[in-house]
Amino acid sequence: MADYEKYQQRDYSGDQIKPTVVHEQLRAHDKRMRDQRSTWALTKASYTTNFWKHVRHREYAGKQHQTRDNEVNVEVNRLFGIITAYLAALYPRMQRAVVLPDPEGIGDSNKTELALNRFMESSKIHHRIMTALRQALLYPGAGAKIGYYAGRGNPLDRVWMRVIPYWEMVLDCDVGDQEDERFRGHVYYRPKADVEEEYGLTELKGTERADYLRVGYSDKSDASARQTAYPKQDKAHSDNSYFVRVLEICNMKDNYEDKENPGILYEGRLEIYVLGQGRLSQKPVYVGPLPFAEKDGRPMAHIIPLIFNHEPEYPLRGIAHAERILPQIQELNAYRSFMAMATRKDTRQYITRKGTFGADELTDLTEGHDGLVLQLDQDYDRPLSDAIAPIGNLPISSNINEYLAYVEGDLDRSLNLSPSARGQVTKATAFEVQAVQQYTESEFGLHATIKDEWLTSILRVVLRALISSMQDLGESSGAFEGQDVQLAEVGAVSNEETTEDAGLQEEDGEVEIDGKAQVEAAEEQESDGEQEPFVDYDAVDDFEEDPKEPGKIKSEKLILRDRRDFVQVDVGDLDAEFAITFVEGAGAPMEEAVQQQNLLGLLEPYTALWNATQQGGAQGFMARQYMKTIADKFGLPKDLHPDELDAKMAEEMEQEGEAPQEQQPQQAAAPQQPGQQTAESDLSDLANMPPDQAILAMREIFANDPEMQQVLDQLETLPPDQQAQMIAQMLTPGEAGAPV
Repeated sequence: MADYEKYQQRDYSGDQIKPTVVHEQLRAHDKRMRDQRSTWALTKASYTTNFWKHVRHREYAGKQHQTRDNEVNVEVNRLFGIITAYLAALYPRMQRAVVLPDPEGIGDSNKTELALNRFMESSKIHHRIMTALRQALLYPGAGAKIGYYAGRGNPLDRVWMRVIPYWEMVLDCDVGDQEDERFRGHVYYRPKADVEEEYGLTELKGTERADYLRVGYSDKSDASARQTAYPKQDKAHSDNSYFVRVLEICNMKDNYEDKENPGILYEGRLEIYVLGQGRLSQKPVYVGPLPFAEKDGRPMAHIIPLIFNHEPEYPLRGIAHAERILPQIQELNAYRSFMAMATRKDTRQYITRKGTFGADELTDLTEGHDGLVLQLDQDYDRPLSDAIAPIGNLPISSNINEYLAYVEGDLDRSLNLSPSARGQVTKATAFEVQAVQQYTESEFGLHATIKDEWLTSILRVVLRALISSMQDLGESSGAFEGQDVQLAEVGAVSNEETTEDAGLQEEDGEVEIDGKAQVEAAEEQESDGEQEPFVDYDAVDDFEEDPKEPGKIKSEKLILRDRRDFVQVDVGDLDAEFAITFVEGAGAPMEEAVQQQNLLGLLEPYTALWNATQQGGAQGFMARQYMKTIADKFGLPKDLHPDELDAKMAEEMEQEGEAPQEQQPQQAAAPQQPGQQTAESDLSDLANMPPDQAILAMREIFANDPEMQQVLDQLETLPPDQQAQMIAQMLTPGEAGAPV
């Protein structure tokens, strides 16, 4: 029996998302996409300067249409400049990821950050991110798909990312929150030969891979061939039956149980459907575990949607950012074309009596020769002004120019960009420019935040894909069929009910079957981060059994370069619940310029405050609190926050602690200044004094510090209980709060 037949014969009656439900959702998806396809095609035509070509083809339904001599089509491509400028502000450069440590203290955030930034710095990934952002601005959204290739090369280079158009993402559009998603899928075209080889199929009916937004795309069912969608000269004949339509669905509700290992259960599952194949398409040709899962086993979809604007109630029903300016662009092109035709009709025309001039004289007059002299017959008895008279042309109505100005105004207002952001010089005051900028550029910050959240979701999946590629010889979608799988990959948990039903009973201290040992190994695998399955050693080249832990396969090591050092990264460094953020993210163009000015202007005072914190005492405490305020109010990078600086200093001190111990007595014998010893002893006694006496003692200690004297003046105005509380805070470095 072929592999796909066991999935065709499987009973899906007890599942929440049955194959019939999948096909219903796919039909609803195709209907929604067809209803909006004409608008998206017009948007693409406007972006690629093919507006009138698209309109004429749509009006004549693909028939041959010859443009008349007096028909002038003028197109003003405003959409390309708008999207390009917005995209440049939204993603001006490659962003650097910042990985925060795991709350449980496992993993290495520095090595993980180095690996993820190495992935982000790839030029291919940068261009794909730009492509996804551009599609998400032109259409209701876009998506990214993450996976990895099989092989023995660099694990990071084997992790791949692909951009998915909005009409290829099958989303659960009816949910009110993304956390309630039941499924997430990708419907696309694959070469027929690849599908037949991967899933053991034969004699599939092929079709062509059509451009979904191309003019003339057929409205036939997606399951049938589209031989008429393209002109013959525009499409290679060999591609007419080269592809098949495939649906890859991430089922978040139904679990997957490995029949060969009944003690292991996967949360969620991956289902593959081959469409347009009759009865074969009714059920999946492959069912298996999801490619990736969270560290705790929760299902993780490897398809990540990006939607900037959506319906208020439904976050997965996208609204195209470009659609709000599309009506103005249509009107602008129509009226510019009308004015062009009217201008061409504004010619010099004359009227004369028949017979007044001969044919040759009229020809010379029409050609407009300089110094031309026309002669009239001697018997012409009328005034010369009656011989020929010009025909007057009425000017274009002022209403047209006024309406065109309204269209331009509506277009500018729809952009939600201030004139200063578009590079226009106005007579507005600096305050007015700042107020308008803060209002209009707020959308940049909103979209930049959504973009950062999308990139964070991508990196979380990339991290799981990197872990899998370091431990797995297969691929990220159903690549374990040719191996003797003994344990499950990430996301597998022990199924107690199935384990009991499997008859795991002991006789004379021995287990009849090895299912119990497999479950115990799976639980150990879940706890210590061993993510991927054990395999048959005979089917794998260049792998050796670990002598310390029999049954364990050594994972690959990832070698990265950090400046001049080479860093070795293993699975244990990556397998943790890290928090991922981005530097220079979620900022508008004007905000980034202000932040750059802040970094330059605050360099000297910020450095002075940091030096003061190293001195300790009350002044050091106040300097530290002031640094926190500056970092928060001025939006400084997180690397410059005093807490981050302290963490880095602590790491360096731990590394220095490994130095030879003979240097420590010398450091301990360093004499202290007499004034420093006195101040420390006095400050230690202040906590036991009454508040009024403690204030007098602090005045004597800080007699030469005018700033501290002002703080003490304010402290005297407080009630005694608050005075004691503030003094205790001042004497305890690191506590929140400061004298005011």
